[in-house]
Amino acid sequence: MLRELKKQHALIWAFANRDFATRYRSSVLGWAWSLVQPLATLVIFAAVFSIVFRVQAPVMGNGKTSYAAFLFTGMVTWNLFSGLITLSITQLKSNGELLKKVQFPAYAPVLGASIVQLIQVVLEIVVLLGMFLVLGNVGFTWLVAIPILIGTAFFAQGIGLMLSIMNARFGDVMYIVGVLLGAMYFLTPVLYPMSLVETHSSALAWIVKLNPMSWYVQAMHDAMYTLTAVSLLEVAALLIGGLLVFWAGFVIFNRYSEDIGEML
Repeated sequence: MLRELKKQHALIWAFANRDFATRYRSSVLGWAWSLVQPLATLVIFAAVFSIVFRVQAPVMGNGKTSYAAFLFTGMVTWNLFSGLITLSITQLKSNGELLKKVQFPAYAPVLGASIVQLIQVVLEIVVLLGMFLVLGNVGFTWLVAIPILIGTAFFAQGIGLMLSIMNARFGDVMYIVGVLLGAMYFLTPVLYPMSLVETHSSALAWIVKLNPMSWYVQAMHDAMYTLTAVSLLEVAALLIGGLLVFWAGFVIFNRYSEDIGEML
């Protein structure tokens, strides 16, 4: 797999450069739009859940609380996951005509678009870091966030590769995934702390814990928000788990994309 990706890295970067140049080409604000939507969502959700529903955020590492910082930490992790999946699903069909005319690895446009999505997430992370610096919530545990996010990216990309080939065969997949992601969002401790669910319903808490994204989001909350030391075993499990899902997705994608031109 690594040898194959290295061999095609120039082609993948070519698709990434194309998507990078065209994503906000006709807009005035350009890449600033990549931050407007998540920040607008942050403001709305923070107001609704902290003021209307009075959801209390856990105490930060500095002894203070900030629901906005808690929410944004979870949102950055979730946006990485959902963004990679959503983009991956549509790439084969959007590049269908090109795939019919030119022979090249079908995963190239999928991974190229994902690189652009990663750039957007990096911008969000920079804003998150700035927020914590202003709040004075800084710790060495931040370093653990790097492998956690890498594991999240591999996990999402592996699923995205599998779903993209399914969507090429069955067009309903992208709509089903949209519904599932919407439900999964509320079953991931992004808008609420895990302790709140455990207090009110042990059954629901188990459902939330069965959601793999809950592990990644909770680990990010520990590393970035509460500044709790995440065990090396847990970090290794999240990273290796993500790598294994990516490997499986890559193998499945290659196996079923040989006749991609006919499917599209």
